[in-house]
This record gives sequence, structure tokens and C-alpha cells, in this order.
Amino acid sequence: MKKVLVIEDDVPLCWLLERILKNNYEVVIMNDGMEAWSWLTDGHIPDLIISDLKMPSLDGLELLENLSTSGLFKNIPVIILSGYEDVNKRKQCLDLGAFTYLVKPFEPQSLVTEVKRALSASKEKLFS
Repeated sequence: MKKVLVIEDDVPLCWLLERILKNNYEVVIMNDGMEAWSWLTDGHIPDLIISDLKMPSLDGLELLENLSTSGLFKNIPVIILSGYEDVNKRKQCLDLGAFTYLVKPFEPQSLVTEVKRALSASKEKLFS
């Protein structure tokens, strides 16, 4: 089963994301970027990361920067969730390697579609 790391500081949204994804994926929830970065550097490698943009201690942009400069993690697809539509932030995230940028509130089916697309694109990268 594919492992999805969710990094989100909004507890009700964590609950919702887990409910949306748990039937098809192993879901790991972290409540801030620093906690997630520590988990990753302890040797855990998820198949996909879904991260909030605005978080305490290490935000989504900083996390993307860390992932993109790391040889070990740079190929993990990242879906960014943001509470606001900001063209500059979207571009910044995509330039740093985010797979996509979704604005909250989002349709659960849209998230599921993006998760499948990200995992499929990641698999294609491995075999090309």
C-alpha cells in the first residue's frame, strides 16, 4: 500500500484527509513541517506528501526547498494545500517542484484525482 504523508496543522482537516485517503493509502499525519522533516530524515520515505502551505516552525515553502535540495527526497511528489489563492505562491511552489497547488476548501474528489495523478507521474519517472 502506498504511503502518504499529510502535513497539516488544522486537526479537523487532518481527520478529513485521513478519511478521504485511508481506504487506498497508508496515511501518516504530522502537524508541522519540522516534525515531518524529522520523520523523513529518520529514514521514512513516503510515496507522496500532502502539505499545508502555512504552518508553524517549518512552512510548506521551506519544506519544498529542503526536499528539492535533498538527493533522497527530491523525487517525492508534493501536493500543496493553501488557504488562499496566491498566484505568486503557486508559482513559487511549482518552481520548487510541487506537483500541484490546491486551494482550500477543495472538493474531496479533486484531491483523490490529484493524488492518483501524482503517484502515477512519479511511477512513470522511475521507469523512464
